[in-house]
Amino acid sequence: MTERRLLVIGSQCDALGKLTFLDEATRELYAVMTDPDRGSCVPALEDKGLLINPTLTTAKEAIRQAYDRAARDEATLFMAYIGHGEHLGNDFYLLPRDSSPNQLTSDTAIHLTQLIKEQHLISSGRVDGLCVLLDACYSGTAAVSAAEQWVRDLQATLRFEVMTATSADRPAADGCFTRNMAKMLREGLADVPDGELRCWQLRERLERACPGQDPPQHPAYNQDATLWLAKNTRRSPLPWAQTALAPEIHRLTLTFQVTLNLAAVVSQSRNVPCLAVVAEAGMGKSALAAALAWPEKAPEMDLTGFVQAIVLLNEAQSPQEIARILSQQLERSVAGFHAAQLAYKRDTPFADQQRLGALEKQVIEPLRLMAPQKEVRIVVDALDRLAASSGEAVMEALNSLIAVPGVRLILTARPTTRLPEGAVVHTLALATKNELRCYLQERAIRPDRFEEILITAKGNWLVARVLADLLSDDPDTPLTSGQLALADAFEELMARCQATTNPDTQTVLVLLAAAGAGPVLPLPLLCAASENMGRSLTTARLRDELVRLRGLVSRSGAGTESEQVGLFHQALVDHVIARASAEGIKGKRALVEAIALLVPATTTAVDLSDPLQRYAFEKEANHLRAVGDNASALKALKSRLAASPRDNLRRWRSWQEGQVALQIGPDHPDTLTTRSNIASWTGKCGNPQEALKLFSELLPDQQRALGPDHPDTLITLSDIAGWTGDCGLRKEALNLFSELLADQQRVLGPDHPDTLSTRGNIATFTGECGDATKALKLFSELLPDLNRVVGADAQDTLTTRNNIALWTGDCGNPQEALKLSLELLADRERVLGHDHPNTLSTRGNIASWTGDCGNPQEALKLSLELLADQQRVLGHDHPDTLITRNNIAAWTGECGNAPDALRLLLELLPDRERVLGHDHPETFKTRNNIAYWTRECGNAVEALKLFSVLLLDQQRVLGPDHSETVNTRKWIKMLSPS
Repeated sequence: MTERRLLVIGSQCDALGKLTFLDEATRELYAVMTDPDRGSCVPALEDKGLLINPTLTTAKEAIRQAYDRAARDEATLFMAYIGHGEHLGNDFYLLPRDSSPNQLTSDTAIHLTQLIKEQHLISSGRVDGLCVLLDACYSGTAAVSAAEQWVRDLQATLRFEVMTATSADRPAADGCFTRNMAKMLREGLADVPDGELRCWQLRERLERACPGQDPPQHPAYNQDATLWLAKNTRRSPLPWAQTALAPEIHRLTLTFQVTLNLAAVVSQSRNVPCLAVVAEAGMGKSALAAALAWPEKAPEMDLTGFVQAIVLLNEAQSPQEIARILSQQLERSVAGFHAAQLAYKRDTPFADQQRLGALEKQVIEPLRLMAPQKEVRIVVDALDRLAASSGEAVMEALNSLIAVPGVRLILTARPTTRLPEGAVVHTLALATKNELRCYLQERAIRPDRFEEILITAKGNWLVARVLADLLSDDPDTPLTSGQLALADAFEELMARCQATTNPDTQTVLVLLAAAGAGPVLPLPLLCAASENMGRSLTTARLRDELVRLRGLVSRSGAGTESEQVGLFHQALVDHVIARASAEGIKGKRALVEAIALLVPATTTAVDLSDPLQRYAFEKEANHLRAVGDNASALKALKSRLAASPRDNLRRWRSWQEGQVALQIGPDHPDTLTTRSNIASWTGKCGNPQEALKLFSELLPDQQRALGPDHPDTLITLSDIAGWTGDCGLRKEALNLFSELLADQQRVLGPDHPDTLSTRGNIATFTGECGDATKALKLFSELLPDLNRVVGADAQDTLTTRNNIALWTGDCGNPQEALKLSLELLADRERVLGHDHPNTLSTRGNIASWTGDCGNPQEALKLSLELLADQQRVLGHDHPDTLITRNNIAAWTGECGNAPDALRLLLELLPDRERVLGHDHPETFKTRNNIAYWTRECGNAVEALKLFSVLLLDQQRVLGPDHSETVNTRKWIKMLSPS
């Protein structure tokens, strides 16, 4: 979060009456403003931020130091003064303990306006906004003075807000202002849907709370959303309240007019599962969508509870982020939804969950499971703005949502947008002249300009809004009519913001256009990209520019770590790009360089909940393509990976769609590379059969376009062999790898990493086909070559050592297997770390070999220690965690406690069925162990029954000749009556 510094001074003048409320009110305001869950401020000074009854000299020095420290750190500064105040003409003075109220000068009292002005001019930096709260008699004079002098004398270089307890020439009463402000900040306001509370939201409430004094004053210059006072701790009943959507819904519905369009959409939505509200740009689709979710905007229509969730799409959103936004709201608005989410996760096999995307797992399946009794209406705005990489996944999800009983969708989109199957189209009518007149009246536009705007707007809300923006600043502005009206209006607005003359403002505008419409660009990326454009704007300077561009930008999470910004409408993005296409390319290149600096690709998975990482994942490759660097774009797609295979698959599919649109030929190497990655991620999504099919279709095209000996062709042959094995055809996989090895040795050489990898696969499948001795021999021959070529600490080398230990044990030598595993553990801990999954796996092997060497007690102890670490690092449902639980049950039984072993296995079985599926080999192993320990507990009849049922499933899934199937038949024969 941007640092927020606080100085609170409570002081009464000895020459004036005692303020009995002072100490308590001052401390309460300081406490709530420094509460991490509310004001989130830190002390403005090194050791303190609260002063009670300081001397004049101490108070002045504290104000100077606080301002200078905030300026140097580019922090947001909050100052509050509670106590005595006096005015002399238009000058206002604060009166600390030893002030002289009868001789008001800058030497005998604090002239706050002048003191701040002087400190601002001599500071070595710039504060990231200033908020001053004054609870003193006659403090309204300070507000007026500050507004006039700071704007004039500081040449608009200070963003500030001042809120005072009373007007210019009236006293304050009994600390009412401070006490009620502190109470509101501590308790929150349920009728404010924002996540933060600001001065303008408190002003009217403070006026009502303090009827004995004149209303608070609140002048501001370049009022900035960063200057919020505290987080709103009391939630509004609106589902989207206090989410990142709140600022944008506020912006969209500002001066919203209830229209015939709104009534028609509401009526039609009650009768169809999916209503698509379609219109060209600027027709008010997004404002209508936002108003549907905010009943206060149309009180006469009684829309309370009409919408349960809303999402405002933009180009940087992933399906995972959309699912999070909808889930967050549905948990609040739909009774039983969260319980349905938990039930779905608990009862659905892990393998089945892996095949689904975030929207299906977090939204669709829970809704389907709960079969809601009341309608659940979801609004999805700007379907045309959806990121290309997310398009197919979201469209599939929308089609599935329509099929869920009780769910209704309202979508907004442009006419050319692809819509879900069965969507009923509602085309928005043009705004009527009467609706536009009402809007212009609320905007306080001069009535003699109405007709001119109506003729120019031609029923388009965006044109009317932009023209109203122009006339709000200058009622006499001449307007251009005809087709160029909007473009000319944009040009005039940009000129007024100095975006056409100020290099800093121009740079920010270009970067925002390069990023896309809506609050999509994380502020740190904008900051870094500005430096790449040669401007080097700090966060505070950037916020100055964003406020300068007020009306043209939208912001989310202002003043927080997750602040994101963007241009307010796609029409403005298109206009900026069209007028400066060369600058737009520079902007995209600057964003790419900023991504590389702030979010370098790593071997760890991208965290899509982090705005910086999400923007890089969704946009980096597209920006690289836009600047003509396809090679780097493909590299980014390969190296910047999400944790979910489905997110990676959808991104590659979107890339393929882009290649088709750009008419890159089917034999182009980039096309073939894309197909290969799609096939690979398809398999990793849990569909090995489809992956095998895609690779098999790719192979002849690569052989024709690249040649049979091209490295990419050989990689595809390796993928075909690997997915063949994953489809259960181990002998065929072994044959394919064996055939491939000869070609790799001939083309790549015996020491190429791919050749060595194939030798490892041959050894693995040799063992899985039943020849453990040969597998051990092959791995043992491979190890010295890996040591020589890739090094002793390489992952492949360590994996091969692990396999040697495993096959050594399977060949009947658990003592040697244990020795090898212990030696491997030390190296894996050194190279990978204690918590790496491979390190944990080695610990599991050590526990198993320890037990097999005749020490079940130690095996049980090691397994229990391992389980705690696996649950912490991998999670309770990770397959390796479940294996350890299975081993704990086995060693518990081997230690002589058969009943506990059986109990642990019975507890494990439903988790294995849920996570792995009913037909997974590991699930079969648990069922086998349950049958075995049932017999050991003295119930041979039940054990025979369990083995017999297991045999049928093993024969169906594994085949009659599988070793596990054969073993089960032996048990059945042993337990059957003679």
